Amino acid sequence: MDRRAWKPFLERWSEEWAALHDAEPPSGTGEPVGETWLGFPPASEEEVREAEARLGRTLPPSFREFLLTTNGWRNAGHFVWRLRGTDDLGWLRDLDPMWVESYGTVAHEYEGAAEQAATVRRALLISGEADAGVLFLDPEDVDEHGEWAAYELFTWTAVGPERRGSFRELMLGLYTGFHAIGRLDDQT
Repeated sequence: MDRRAWKPFLERWSEEWAALHDAEPPSGTGEPVGETWLGFPPASEEEVREAEARLGRTLPPSFREFLLTTNGWRNAGHFVWRLRGTDDLGWLRDLDPMWVESYGTVAHEYEGAAEQAATVRRALLISGEADAGVLFLDPEDVDEHGEWAAYELFTWTAVGPERRGSFRELMLGLYTGFHAIGRLDDQT
């Protein structure tokens, strides 16, 4: 998804979030760009390149274009309150080592445990604040388009990291979850 596609998608999400929340101001740090916009000002190409140099990796295309549209995000669904921008991206093992201690070791014998542990150890943390969970990208699981696999991991699901093919797919899943839970809220 490029900037031409990210912008209308994120604007629609912002408007729908505001409608569901009676236009209350978005949570998270920093000031919103507009009254209902959940994003931040876009990152510059230079800011993205600086983040890539600091990380030692070129970011995947859909995440890179996302950052050039909004340098972070608030309220990505109901359980992720902030996505990181270029200034605070980093490796999960450095920024929140508890996740690596918990999920990055093979503590249990089950199919896929070793690969799950390796994935968590090499993860790029993209969530800033969430409800007992993290969102991350795997720089070693790359498709033919340069997209890194994206994961959501919440302790309360008891299923381990859930894989998506790209950051774009992760965001579409979070958007779908936002609507699913919003509909449930309306029914109670």
